[in-house]
Amino acid sequence: MQDGEEGTIAEIGEEIRDTVVSMGVRPGERLVIHNTQPLNGPVVVSVGQSMTSMSQSHARQIEISVDDD
Repeated sequence: MQDGEEGTIAEIGEEIRDTVVSMGVRPGERLVIHNTQPLNGPVVVSVGQSMTSMSQSHARQIEISVDDD
């Protein structure tokens, strides 16, 4: 996904599930990508009313269903 895109969280990799669920990242929730930092920096996302950041390696383990407009 690119900055500004959004979709519904479909699946989360098992090895990061506990970590990201504690941030509010759960299957079925809407996720918006706000900013991806360069040089493998963090990804800033919002889920519901909460905004958080996570590593790009964690972000790659989250499957998103993107709406077709």
